[in-house]
Amino acid sequence: MEKFEREDRERELTRQKEKQAEVEADRSEAVQEAKDMGPIKEFEEEEEEEEEDTEKVEEYRKKITALYKRFNPSKVGDVEGLMLKYKGKEDKLCAAIENKYLGQVREKIESIYQKHNPAKLNDVDRLLHKFKGKEVQLLEAIEKRYAKMAISEKKEEPEKKKKKTEKESEFEYIKPLLIKRMKPHVLKDALKDRGLSTQGTKKDLMDRLIAWQEENC
Repeated sequence: MEKFEREDRERELTRQKEKQAEVEADRSEAVQEAKDMGPIKEFEEEEEEEEEDTEKVEEYRKKITALYKRFNPSKVGDVEGLMLKYKGKEDKLCAAIENKYLGQVREKIESIYQKHNPAKLNDVDRLLHKFKGKEVQLLEAIEKRYAKMAISEKKEEPEKKKKKTEKESEFEYIKPLLIKRMKPHVLKDALKDRGLSTQGTKKDLMDRLIAWQEENC
């Protein structure tokens, strides 16, 4: 009886050892698999980072191309060369190009307004914001508008000069010394003929007539 019990215990012990050995083997395989997978995971992570970088570069390429199409289409062919030259600095390249051309548009618009309509200078920021993405078209519209106005003014100028000459010919030039010798009622008549005010002292009347002559005679 004892012999059978001892044999059973030995068999049970053997089974436990075999089971433990299997567990250890499985664990060893899992550890080895994890070790083997390590480099693969690192490689996959690197690939993901490279894909993200590629996407960013492509995004900047599209932005830069779009900027050149908006502001300077002749430079579109230079995009690839610039991307290679400024590799790793695509964001700064894109910002520099945008600032350059937006700055040029702003300067041109401000120059036109300064020359033709200074009161509109305060509207430049609002207009650029309103027409964001269409700055070139905005500039062209402003240029055309004021070019037409300049042509119109040029056509009107000879007519204005003609009218001014006709107006001037109505009155003979009076020397300031003679104006000072005029009596008040004569001064008033001269001012009235010229459509000027007759109010004030004699000095006011003389100064008014002299000033009118300087401008019109």
